[in-house]
Amino acid sequence: MPRRVRPRTLTISALAGVGLLSAVNGALTGVGSAAPAPAVPPDTKAATSVSVTCPFADPLGARALTAETSATLPAQARTGTSLTLGGFSAKLTLPRDVALSYLPAGATAGSLAGEVRLDLAVHQDDRADKVPVTLTVPATALPETGDLTVTATGTVPEIALNTVGAVTFDVTAPSLALAAVPPPADPAAKPVACTLDAEQQTTLGKVMVLPKVTPGAKAQQQAAAADAPGPGDPPTEDEFAVPLSLVTIQTKSTVRKLGATVTADPAFLFNGLFILNLVDGSSRVTGSTTFNPATATFLGFGFVPVTATVEFLPVDWRDSKIIEFAGKLSDHEDGTHLDTTLQVMARLSNAKVNGVPLDLGRECVTKDKVTLTLTGPYEAFGVGHIRTDPDKGFDLPAFTGCGAAGQDLNPLLTGMSSGGGNQAFVDTYNLIVCTDPDHTQCPDGSNGPPQGSPAAKKAAAKKPN
Repeated sequence: MPRRVRPRTLTISALAGVGLLSAVNGALTGVGSAAPAPAVPPDTKAATSVSVTCPFADPLGARALTAETSATLPAQARTGTSLTLGGFSAKLTLPRDVALSYLPAGATAGSLAGEVRLDLAVHQDDRADKVPVTLTVPATALPETGDLTVTATGTVPEIALNTVGAVTFDVTAPSLALAAVPPPADPAAKPVACTLDAEQQTTLGKVMVLPKVTPGAKAQQQAAAADAPGPGDPPTEDEFAVPLSLVTIQTKSTVRKLGATVTADPAFLFNGLFILNLVDGSSRVTGSTTFNPATATFLGFGFVPVTATVEFLPVDWRDSKIIEFAGKLSDHEDGTHLDTTLQVMARLSNAKVNGVPLDLGRECVTKDKVTLTLTGPYEAFGVGHIRTDPDKGFDLPAFTGCGAAGQDLNPLLTGMSSGGGNQAFVDTYNLIVCTDPDHTQCPDGSNGPPQGSPAAKKAAAKKPN
């Protein structure tokens, strides 16, 4: 039976007080049934690694182990439907003397099997509940030398959530119930209940829970379109806002006339919000960013080698460097897409022609705004890849204010670069802490194991250079 979050009347004040999971008598989950989940964007792989201390029987004593947990999480779920985590597993490496202690006295070879039990913590803010999970360790032979690595797999009970918002899943310390294969005649060893070491990241992942689709919702959405907030408007009383964690943005542009590709250093989205409409289920994102300058190298008019610094700046670039970002989300066959339009100014500086500096002045910018209409797959709590239309691209207007000491370089730069058919690409990565020692197993958008963590130390030991 699925684990259920029990119903409660949904109001704005209730959401503010209860958070993203409903509660009755302080419990966030309970036993019940739920309808099958509707189609959602592709699942994502999640992994975390935690250090634990396990008190084995004397003379072994307490030992430090690393528990590596992984699962596949749905990108989103709907209220009133069951949430399923797939591919759930936990991997631990037992020191050789610990593994030998489970075998008959004097044995130097053999196999272990059993169970690993842990709780999956489901929570938001100060409310939490735990879903017990039992994982099976198949018969695993002790290697001729070295330690024994066991991998336990199993099924997480379905979790039914009926309240809108982001749900966080954290791992807890495992309990080990292992025995030799075949089991000895003596009574089996008692399970070893490990404890989490302090001050470490335990989050496995997050899932966004959206309102269920109800008949008439589309018509209701269309009827309210005239009064709907714009993509960049602050949340209304009918909307629920979830802050986004640190999001990094990578931008790349191509200028057709120059045959040049301009790639900027990563920037960040700050003050980001995922905003969900509780009436019609629509959603949008807002935030602010600054695009870092980039150095482009190209052949002017096809034969003159030119380098220059290219910047995308806000329309009020003389007073600010902050570009406001806002877009609406929509469902597509391949997942959720983001549609957004940015209006910026392009500025050129630090130019060199055939290695000789060319003073463009401080105000060499496009005469008009550059309109970037971007769309593409996007996950608010994961990875996004949005771009301009492959056929239309964007127009680069004529330049103005270019030149110094009486030189008018506007016609030169306009003739060399302005025109249509240019392309812009924006990749967003919600920075996820991945604790898997093997960075190739980290999900897209993660930033590797935290410095100083057991996983980071193991990764460094495997690849010291």
